[in-house]
Amino acid sequence: MTRTSGGRSVDRIDTATDTDTERTPLLAGTPTPTATTTSPFLHETSTATTTTYVNDSEDDNDNNPANADPLTHLRAVLRPLVLLLAFVLVFLLELAVGMTIPPINAVMESIICRQMHPEVFSPPPPSSPVISPPPPGIGTGNNAVAARIAERIIRHYAGGIVLSDDPVCKNPDVQGYLAMLRGWANTFDCIPGIVGAVPYGILSDRWGRRPVLGLAVFGVVLSFVFMYAVFYFSDVVPLWVTWFSSGFQLIGGGGAIMIAMLYTTLADVIPTSERATVFFQIGAVFLASQMVAGPIGGAMLVWGPWIPLLVGLAVLIVANLSVLFLPETMHLHARKRVAEDGDRDGSSTPKATNLWQKACAGLAEVWNFVLGNKSLAFLMLSLVFCILGRYVGEILLQYATDRYGWSWSVASMVLTIRNAGSLVTLLCLLPVASWLCVQRLGMTAVAKDLWLARWSGVTQILGSLLLAAAVNGGLFSFGLVWLAIGSGMTALIRSLLNALVEEHHVGTVNSLVGFMEMVGGTAAGPLLAASLRAGLDLGGAWIGLPFITSGSFFIVSVTILWMFRLPNESRSSVEPPC
Repeated sequence: MTRTSGGRSVDRIDTATDTDTERTPLLAGTPTPTATTTSPFLHETSTATTTTYVNDSEDDNDNNPANADPLTHLRAVLRPLVLLLAFVLVFLLELAVGMTIPPINAVMESIICRQMHPEVFSPPPPSSPVISPPPPGIGTGNNAVAARIAERIIRHYAGGIVLSDDPVCKNPDVQGYLAMLRGWANTFDCIPGIVGAVPYGILSDRWGRRPVLGLAVFGVVLSFVFMYAVFYFSDVVPLWVTWFSSGFQLIGGGGAIMIAMLYTTLADVIPTSERATVFFQIGAVFLASQMVAGPIGGAMLVWGPWIPLLVGLAVLIVANLSVLFLPETMHLHARKRVAEDGDRDGSSTPKATNLWQKACAGLAEVWNFVLGNKSLAFLMLSLVFCILGRYVGEILLQYATDRYGWSWSVASMVLTIRNAGSLVTLLCLLPVASWLCVQRLGMTAVAKDLWLARWSGVTQILGSLLLAAAVNGGLFSFGLVWLAIGSGMTALIRSLLNALVEEHHVGTVNSLVGFMEMVGGTAAGPLLAASLRAGLDLGGAWIGLPFITSGSFFIVSVTILWMFRLPNESRSSVEPPC
């Protein structure tokens, strides 16, 4: 999932597993999801963004220290430090981004409201906030709940930032413009990952993982600094200029490359047999950080927007500095080192030409694979529509504040229900369901993944429709629970794709999946933002239009899953009862 902070996105770290692959054809060296193994925690398979260069003998040495060569011994020595720093980095990065979501949304909303409705903002007071009765005529339509507030509070902060609880700021014109800004910001945030996938993937094999990871985090830091500067000078700088902050993520490739480098570094030191456990732990750390980040940002927002904004930036800087302590792992594989020596000794091809040749060869291989595996290409469409539907999560915070009259702080607290539910799903529900499918119903692992993906999609449809129809906060929370129950759908489809291809095509499939995720993200943001804007303009029950749109995407995805048929050798020996 992609996490977004008022238009600032960082790719979601999926609970994932991995096995070794020699390369990733589409990205020509860029870390991408690879083959799957079974997680002892989830009793299911999913994917992670990694590039692995080890072979079976290296894994055997990792598991048998008595037979270890010097490289294997070095991997074992570096493993604890790499694991610790990877967990710390994941937690810090998600914490930094998550805690800035409520204040960024609040600041952007107030800037837009002040520009569209300057009459409701009073001049800066000498000391205390201005408290005045709401203007006449407010309190009808969708904002009736918010309009019942007995008083409106206007708060002035450094840089001309003014936060107001006035219900006028929840009007369709303000919220529609905010949705448009955030939707296109999501699209622009995806571009650095698409553009930088090939070059930074190759640079990670030449310079190392740590320099590329450091550049990626540094680019995100600069993008936040630029966005904050636009907020500070909002009196003279249009708010849409925040879109240009995505350009700074071209330094390092942004969140997509950042997460790819973390997984690649872990794959360099973790034996194949242990990666399922480690990648699951990474996913758990991500969800735990996600659960606390929003409430922390919302609580700090009560004291003023600049406190959570600057604290989040400080955490990002700490994460950037922490990369300096991450050991370089590029040199830990003899096979890769020998190949590089051969390149230096025997190749006179210019670097730019070599880069272009790798990219073209990878794209040609992917195209040939798609033409030769049309049934799997059809299954990939299910993943595309699932990704499109999943992006509705990016507007949940804004939707909750507008429809139910909640403050940004309260809404951020309520949304932790989805994160907590996702964690429970991964820890409890999916393992139990997987065990029942395999042990009680006699399904194969592939059949189990297909059926769990189908029913996860059904719960996503129900969750989306419940959110669209939720007339109060209680029903909204209930819908969040259903969305959380289906949160494993993407990982299950990825696992299914990995299991149905030959081993030498695993890299191709997952490279294509990663590329489709990024491209899907560029389309999903503006599309769902436009549906929110249209729903706000129509009013009434139509305010839930984004979730109707999301549910429609999930319906298409589930329909494809139900139409898809497994090869005979992959079918369960016992037909499931549903």
